[in-house]
Amino acid sequence: MLKNKKVQALFISDVHLGSKGCKAEELLEVLKEYHPETLYIVGDFIDGWLLKKRHFWPQAHTNIIRKVLSYSKKGTKVIYITGNHDDFLRSYDLYDFGNITIVDEVEVDGVWVVHGDKFDGIVMNNKWLAVAGSVSYELIIYINEFIKWTHKKLGLRPRSFSKWVKAKVKGANNFITAFETVLATEAKKRNCHTVICGHIHTTADHFVDDIRYINTGDWIENYSYVTLNKGEFKLHIKHHD
Repeated sequence: MLKNKKVQALFISDVHLGSKGCKAEELLEVLKEYHPETLYIVGDFIDGWLLKKRHFWPQAHTNIIRKVLSYSKKGTKVIYITGNHDDFLRSYDLYDFGNITIVDEVEVDGVWVVHGDKFDGIVMNNKWLAVAGSVSYELIIYINEFIKWTHKKLGLRPRSFSKWVKAKVKGANNFITAFETVLATEAKKRNCHTVICGHIHTTADHFVDDIRYINTGDWIENYSYVTLNKGEFKLHIKHHD
């Protein structure tokens, strides 16, 4: 049996447990690969928005929770950074459950880790993304899964509807660029050299105005995560459309 890869830190975000689009089985396989000193959950781990509407919680989602608890029991420090879909946890900000800490954001050695939703208003001068998300987000997931299923049945290469939307809609591209700029600016205000975030389900690892901007992506489409090992950050993307 292969030993788990020891890393300084593992970052995941936008898992959306409780949603039908969550790729819990694929995430569990990744979690089994590593033994991190610290696990950073960078928001939207649990999809409280969708769970308020209807109950969907298969065994695979419970297995993810069990794995995180197992990490904690074996010495991994778990930092749970809240997002907009799990904002019900924000009332527990700075609450410490033994080896699990819930925070809104955290800074460690010049690295700022935050989900990113709280800056939607600055990016767009309104809250349209958050409001629209509660309505359109689940619909896009359903359309996305249906298109992938249809293509698979027809023997065609699966394509992502939501990625197509992001590529074609000018406003979406503008939002992503503005989002990156705002978070880089906020990181600079905090005297940080790196920002790690999630929220927009768009993986990235590049510099924005001399600030390293890393977006962990999601477990709906990209199946992506970030590792820190020997002082080096690496973005891993397990799935491409």
